[in-house]
This record gives sequence, C-alpha cells and structure tokens, in this order.
Amino acid sequence: MAEQKLSTAEILAKLRASKSNAGAAAPVAPAESVAAPTAEAVAPVESASAAESAAAKPGSPADVLAAVRAQAAAKSGTASAAKPAAPKPGATSDILAAIRAGKGGAAAPPVTSVSAEKVAPSKSAVAASSGVPKPSVEEMLKAVRGIAADVGAVAQVVPVKPALPPMPVKPAASKDKKGAVERRSFIAACFSPLVIAFGSMAATGLLWVLDLARFMFPNVLVEPPTKFKIGSSSDYPLGTVSTKWLAARGIWIVHTDQYQGKNLIYALASVCTHLGCTPNWLEGEQKYKCPCHGSGFYVTGINFEGPAPRPLERVGIRVAPDGMLEVDKSVKFQEEMGQWQDPNSFVDATLA
Repeated sequence: MAEQKLSTAEILAKLRASKSNAGAAAPVAPAESVAAPTAEAVAPVESASAAESAAAKPGSPADVLAAVRAQAAAKSGTASAAKPAAPKPGATSDILAAIRAGKGGAAAPPVTSVSAEKVAPSKSAVAASSGVPKPSVEEMLKAVRGIAADVGAVAQVVPVKPALPPMPVKPAASKDKKGAVERRSFIAACFSPLVIAFGSMAATGLLWVLDLARFMFPNVLVEPPTKFKIGSSSDYPLGTVSTKWLAARGIWIVHTDQYQGKNLIYALASVCTHLGCTPNWLEGEQKYKCPCHGSGFYVTGINFEGPAPRPLERVGIRVAPDGMLEVDKSVKFQEEMGQWQDPNSFVDATLA
C-alpha cells in the first residue's frame, strides 16, 4: 500500500503523540518557525552530548531556543532516551523519516488532516510543558552578538605600520672647514652687487663732503721767507758766479770787479727780462744765455744780445750783524733806473 503523504500539522501531531507515550516532554518548535519549512532535514540525536554540541553552534533564534531547551531536559533527567535536536523546518519526507526512526522503524498509522491552528500549541503551553524559562529576544541577540564578536576579534588583524629606517646622521663639520666656509661667505657678501653699489654711493658722498670742506679754505701759496743768509763773503771768490742758490732761491751770487771797476758782491735774479724764462750761466763763455729766445747777458748782468730789453735785476744784499751775507728778495733794483748805485744792492768786498 502506497504511503500517504502527510501535511506538516499531521506530522507534528504524531510527533507529540509519540513523545507523550514515551513519558518525556519533547520540545516542539513554535508555530512561527514551522509555518515556513526549509529544504534541510532534521537528523536524530542519540545522546545528550550530541544535543549540546548541536546547540553550541550559532544559528537562528529558533535554533538557540531549541538548544537551550535540550540542555535543560538533559539535566533534569526526565528523558530516558536520546532526544533529537530541535527540528529545523525541512521537507515533509525528512520529518516523517525522523519520526519512524524514533519509533524503531515501525510504520506510522494514518492520521486525519487537522488544521495547524488546532494542532500547534500556544507559546505559553510549550514553555509550561518544558519547565524551562524562555530566554528573551535580547538575551538571544546578545548571545549571537557575543559569538560574532569573538569570531571577529580572532579574524581581525591589526595592521602594523612598518618602522621607518633611522635618518642618517650628518657628520659634523670640522672647525677649519667651518671657518673656511664662513670666510668664503663673508667675501661673497662683501663683493655682492648690492654691497658694491652702496659702497660706491658712500664713497662718492664722502668725496663731495671733502671737496666742500676744502672749498671753505682759501688757497695759500706757501713760499720760503724772502730773507735768508747765504754764508760769509769768503765763500765767494773774486771772478766767480755761484749757482748754489739757483734751484732753491732763484738767484746767482756774483763776485766781480768788472762793473765800473769796483770789487763788488751782489745777487742777480735768474729771470729773463724778456718773457720771464730762466737763463743758464755758461762758465766757458762767461755769460748768461736764455734758452727761450736767445737773449744774452754779461757776467755783470748787462744785456747785449737777443730780444731782452734791459739788464737783469739785482736783489737786496747786506752784511748781517753776525758777519754773514743776508739776501732780501723782497727788494729789487733795476740798472736802467740807476738803482744799482744803491748800497743795498751790493756789498763792497774790500770792506766785508
């Protein structure tokens, strides 16, 4: 005879009847979880340790509730035979196979179709029959979250930032090298374009200030004194023309007796009466010769050739109280004006 296919409600009713005959309270899944069966089958559990291991695995809230109830039933000792784990919703054939296995393989009698509302007990009845307090939804969620947190803590790998290599240490510069660098930096700064420009401006301003200060003082021509001593009369022999004071004082010291037959010592100014050049004394020719225009003068100073219009001029000379000859260039005597006869224009060598 072909086996009749039972509905889910009939299967649950048979399961409850078999468990009541055996004298044990079998945990039944709530109607909410049975209403939506899945394709997985519920395998029977032969021992309490197997039930505990199945309950330890995390699953849906219905699985957790079934595992808790199975552990409580095992501790109370009310069940003499191995209790299967809370059945997971599955196919009708799988559930029927589990019932037959629990009865030792005997065929299940046919059951009339009963509606799910009449067969499925209420939640309060199931909780009262099992004698185990029902955990709240918060406790179940807390248990599931704790398991997930443990798994996540193990799986989480904290990335470790690789250590950076140490920075190379810059070798300290020696004192000599540091001093050389400082000197080069100072020299480069001194010859920079900006320093050169400001230095040039400062030097130009200083020169302007100095020129202005010099402008405030008049030009003064420093000349030697007009009166000076030339030595004694014995230093100038008769018939000689001394050029000792030509370069420094611009005079010739003449000791001659050719002018009017008198033995005289006098001083002639070395200035040509033509245009002011300086004549030269020619010892071999015994005359003064102007190199500019060729004027010539005798040893006495009288002009005799060239464009010079008059004789050379004498300067003052006298015998000082100490017996030395003293010349005074501030006084001049001209022959054409008869001034050579003045005693201050000559010294009588016979009396000196």
